[in-house]
Amino acid sequence: MPSHPRVSAPQLVIALDLPNLEENLALARIIYDNPKRENIWLKVGLRAFIRDGAKGIEKIKKTSGAKIFLDLKLYDIPNTMADAAKECAHLGIDMMTIHASAGLEGMRAVMQSIATNAPNMKVMAVSALTSFDDESFYAVYGKKVDSGVRDLSALASQAGVSGIVCSVLESRAIKATHSNLLTLTPGIRPQSQAKPDDQKRTATIAQAVQAQADFLVIGRPIYTAQDPQAAIESALMQIDSAYTAQGL
Repeated sequence: MPSHPRVSAPQLVIALDLPNLEENLALARIIYDNPKRENIWLKVGLRAFIRDGAKGIEKIKKTSGAKIFLDLKLYDIPNTMADAAKECAHLGIDMMTIHASAGLEGMRAVMQSIATNAPNMKVMAVSALTSFDDESFYAVYGKKVDSGVRDLSALASQAGVSGIVCSVLESRAIKATHSNLLTLTPGIRPQSQAKPDDQKRTATIAQAVQAQADFLVIGRPIYTAQDPQAAIESALMQIDSAYTAQGL
């Protein structure tokens, strides 16, 4: 089974969820001259990909020089997922998402496709969306979030994916049980911005680092900031500070 242990400080993932490609490119352009660019990823989600397509990803990559995380959360029958993963690999991205609830066969099919087409690309399996709380998760899956994430993480580990998309609340437990899995945590807020928006299981940067998260996704607190560059620098400093405080 492949192992994906943390080898450096947690990475900042900036969500490019702006209304048009030009605004996303303006935010991406800020990254290009950042001396810590190697620790920054840019997330292209469903909205931006449907609107801007492969050309949008190419422009973002050239403009920023950063690593690209394509967050489409693939969920279908195994063969379709494998074919879609192959097409994602051809985009030259560095990380992508699938749904762990697609099952063991679906995840394995994706990993077999990736092994052939883009062996260095990370594949992260979504457990419970951070918009779920226990009540809404139970209505769909018939179990509480903790139990569901635990079961889906076990499947993902068995399938050999790179890691799990989860909230900070589940990250440490996943690491304790499945040391081969990375964790990517959406819904991260700087210490001064606690507004959860539509996400119910949010956390601060410090809490995410303490929970051993490898990738911290921050969206609105950066792209709606009056000074996005300053917001990025602040987020990087908070990550470094929390990481150093743990003696890691």
